[in-house]
Amino acid sequence: MKTSHTKERCKRWLIFFFSLFFMGNGIAMVTNAQLGTTPISSVPYVVAKIFGFSMGTGTFCVNTLMLLAQIPLLGKTFRPRQFLQLPCVFVFSMFIDLGMWVTHTLIPETWPLRIGMSLIGCTLMAFGIMLEITSNTMVIPGEGFVLALAYRLKLPFSNLKVINDVSLVVLAALLGYICLGQIAGLREGTVITAFLTGFIIRFFSRCFRMRIEQWFKR
Repeated sequence: MKTSHTKERCKRWLIFFFSLFFMGNGIAMVTNAQLGTTPISSVPYVVAKIFGFSMGTGTFCVNTLMLLAQIPLLGKTFRPRQFLQLPCVFVFSMFIDLGMWVTHTLIPETWPLRIGMSLIGCTLMAFGIMLEITSNTMVIPGEGFVLALAYRLKLPFSNLKVINDVSLVVLAALLGYICLGQIAGLREGTVITAFLTGFIIRFFSRCFRMRIEQWFKR
């Protein structure tokens, strides 16, 4: 029984690893389409521009702050295990930088093709999020922060997730305007991913989630 449980946990962590790969590369593809980045990456994108960081480094810095913010929100319910979010987001950030490097030569010249690139990136990211949820192992700090906020305010995660994403976009716009003199990383691609990601996640969940869960039990 113990061996079976260990095998299942290994499978779940493997799926989580793949989720980071798909999410990171999806975000990179949306960003490199040059029609705006994803809502959750809007602040890291602006931070990277301000300080001359890579997109992955900006993501790691912002997510580290989000992890630290969970400590006062959760109080005594914060567990040391939650610090595992840090190495997880480090890997996630590496995948973003890898994706940015791989796809930077694929940037189309025409607007319709750039929209297509954004849609492909959005689909990859949504697939990764579905895998992350299905793995039921760990979350990255961006989502961990929303979960902690939901716990503290006793409000539904889904509602706070929307509020959090909108707040990040507004904060990114303000930071860009104040520090860069322009609104950076927020365009039609941002709107596309904001509206479509949830629908695509639900589609992938219906198609794959039960099959993956069955694979975990084998």
